[in-house]
Amino acid sequence: MSDVLLLVHEDEAAHAAQSPAAIAKLIARRARFTAALRARGQLRDHGRFRPSRDGVRVYRDRVEHGPFARPLAAYCWVDDAAHLVEPYPALAGDELAVRPLMKGIPMPDKDRKPGKIFGFVVIGQPAVMDLIDAETQASFPADAFAGGNRLHAPRRATLDGPFLESKEIIGGVFFLRMASIDDAVRWAAASRFVVHGALEIRELWRS
Repeated sequence: MSDVLLLVHEDEAAHAAQSPAAIAKLIARRARFTAALRARGQLRDHGRFRPSRDGVRVYRDRVEHGPFARPLAAYCWVDDAAHLVEPYPALAGDELAVRPLMKGIPMPDKDRKPGKIFGFVVIGQPAVMDLIDAETQASFPADAFAGGNRLHAPRRATLDGPFLESKEIIGGVFFLRMASIDDAVRWAAASRFVVHGALEIRELWRS
């Protein structure tokens, strides 16, 4: 068995167009989905990000503010893709991806402590992910670190280009407890993550 991360990219406009009753049903279905994994002892971590309009992408030479197209809206970390016996509840326009983990430290109780938790999505080309990893392994502030993971590169080739090597992918996700998104942006801008790639920063909803 190997750990996998289910990445949920949402069509935020489509979600905003849903009625409150429809969204309530979707949230309830998602709660049942994660509860079933937890009951089987196979849920290692999961969470949901605040809307991308509240997010920031930090590059080496600039900072971009959301909203973003097809943002990462939620994640679900399980110990084996085979345990996803039911599809993750989503709208028709949402995109789901299952990515195997290379390594990771889950902290499923991270939101039970006081303070805000920010997710940092590592974005870059596949060719630089090893370099980013090597240069950032010891860079996390110990008192703020709240778990994270590194993902294997996608294995599926595309026929419509550009080639995978030239595309930006999500290389991993990690979490830090910080006072504000401004503090998170300052930390990100001074990190080695943005020398070769970028970080998208979004606060997690508290479960």
